Amino acid sequence: MSQKEELQQKMLEYQILEERFKQFNERRELFAMKLMEIEQTGEALEELKKSKQEEILVPLGSSVFMHGNINKKEKFIISIGSDVAVEKNSDETKKILEERKKTLENGIETVQSSMVQIANQIQKLEPEIQKLLQKQG
Repeated sequence: MSQKEELQQKMLEYQILEERFKQFNERRELFAMKLMEIEQTGEALEELKKSKQEEILVPLGSSVFMHGNINKKEKFIISIGSDVAVEKNSDETKKILEERKKTLENGIETVQSSMVQIANQIQKLEPEIQKLLQKQG
């Protein structure tokens, strides 16, 4: 293989690794956002449990809210996947949220580990590419 072909191959490999790193980073950010949402939901459940207030604002979407009354503070509807939702009490809901939180934390760990491996591969490629560029120049 000629130096030019080797350089092209290394540059292509470098670009692919950069793209994979970017994709993993986006996935990590998505997991982090979902994790933050779960934590906020858990906090909201705790606040609701303590609250004496019976009226709340219900989000409808697109920054539109309506007034609503809380009839059952101990019952929640939670999605369990595949467009299926079930009614759970406060403790069961918290348990499901904790399980989801652990799953996301494990996902973040896995993604970060992959990102470290990719970053190491990129670091290894950079001097090789520089060396080939210097030989050509």
